[in-house]
Amino acid sequence: MVIKKNNQKRNGLTSLVCDHDQKGLVTDEERGEIICGPCGQVLTEGTVRSDSKPTHNLDGFLSNSQTGPKSSLTIYDKGLNTNIGARNIDFAGRRISSKTISKFKSMRVWDSRSKSKASGRNLISALVLLDGVKQKLGLSSAITEHIAFTYRKAASLGLIRGRGTAEIMAASVYVACRENGIPWSLDEVANTLNITKKRLSSCYRILIDHLDIKPELANPLDCLSKFCSVLEVKEKTKRYAFDILKQANSKRILSGSKPAVVCAGALYIACIANNENIPQTRIAEKTRVSSPSIRKALFVLNKALSVV
Repeated sequence: MVIKKNNQKRNGLTSLVCDHDQKGLVTDEERGEIICGPCGQVLTEGTVRSDSKPTHNLDGFLSNSQTGPKSSLTIYDKGLNTNIGARNIDFAGRRISSKTISKFKSMRVWDSRSKSKASGRNLISALVLLDGVKQKLGLSSAITEHIAFTYRKAASLGLIRGRGTAEIMAASVYVACRENGIPWSLDEVANTLNITKKRLSSCYRILIDHLDIKPELANPLDCLSKFCSVLEVKEKTKRYAFDILKQANSKRILSGSKPAVVCAGALYIACIANNENIPQTRIAEKTRVSSPSIRKALFVLNKALSVV
C-alpha cells in the first residue's frame, strides 16, 4: 500500500490519498474522520459535518449572553436587577482608590436596602415559599408564573394585610390550579402549606371577590388520571371509568356534587365491571372521600346508566 500526501486542502485540512484511489471511503461522523475502507487507513481527521447543529447548554448561554436569563414573576425583582460588583476595580481592571472604595461600599449598602424595600420582604419570603410548593406539588413553570401573578396582584390591592403570607399563597396556588384544570384539592394544598382548610377557604373567597376571578366548575375527569395512578388500576379499568364519567357529564348526573366523590364512584364501578379486586375502603382512603359517599355515587350512577 502506498500513501501519498494530497496537495489539495479540504476545509483547510491536508488530506492523504492511498493507492486505492479513494474507492470505498468511509466517513466516521462521530470522530470526524475519513477512512479508507479496504485498508483501514485514516486519511483525514477533524472534519465537520455540514448538516450538524451546534449544541448549547445553559452555562454557555449565560456566559456568552449579553442580556442574561429571561424575566420571571417568580423572582422578587423579576430578574431585572443590577448588581454593583464586589471587586474594587474600574472598567480597565485597575484598582480604584481607597476614597472611591468607601463610596462604593456605601452605594452597595443602599442598593441592597432599596431592593428589599421596593420589592418588600413579604414578597421575597412568599416567593421563597412558592419555590418549595412547586417542588412538593410538582407544578410546572407556567403554573408557578400564574401563581406569582395572582399573589402580586393580591399584594398590590392590600389583601395580604392582616393575613398570613402562607394563607394568601395557598389561596393563589388553589386559584391557579382551578383555572388550569389541575386536580389539587383544598385539603392537599392546605396540608402542603401547613394551614387549616378553613383559613384557605376564607382566603380563596377573598381572592375571588376582589380579583374578579371566575373559575370553571371542577370536572371529575380531571381527577381520574391522578386516582388511577395512586390506586394502580389497569388501563382497561381506567378507560371504562372514563366512559362512565363522560356519560354522567353529558346527562348531568350528580351535577354539583364533589368531583372526587363522582370520580371515586365511577372508578369503583369500573373495578367491579372488570373484575379488579380493589376494596371500597382503599378507594375511599386514597381519594380522601368517605365510603358512604362512594356508595351513594355508585347507586345514582348505576340507576341512571345501568353499568353494573
